[in-house]
Amino acid sequence: MKKYIFYTFALFALMACLMACNDNNNPTPSTPAVVGTWKPGSVLLNNAGGNLASTGQPYANFQLVIEATNEDNGTYSVTGMPLPFPASFSGNWSKAGNNYTLTGAPNGITSLNNLNVANNVATFVMVQNHPKVSVTLHFTLNKQ
Repeated sequence: MKKYIFYTFALFALMACLMACNDNNNPTPSTPAVVGTWKPGSVLLNNAGGNLASTGQPYANFQLVIEATNEDNGTYSVTGMPLPFPASFSGNWSKAGNNYTLTGAPNGITSLNNLNVANNVATFVMVQNHPKVSVTLHFTLNKQ
């Protein structure tokens, strides 16, 4: 009888140790939906007119790559930007609500406003203020 009690106690102790070693106690944080490589589906000037991202248009080769340190900040790189801006640039971003502030962007581009991501599609507004041009562009980007 004493053996039975000892083995039962040993079995419960072993089960308790194994359950304490479960690695579900520290779940890995999820990757923010904004992270990834994005290419345009459409870019509209003042949310009207022809698609500036179609073949042969200024934003046809535009690409935005976003990486994140956490939900509120990270790094980005842009390629395929048309003149008068540099063709490529990169820097850091920080988030406040749906607005993303960019550092490292050329003068005249300071933020991505009202950025929303759903079903691998990102939409945002970029205001470009430059001595030669001042425009509001409405982007719809597809995750690659």
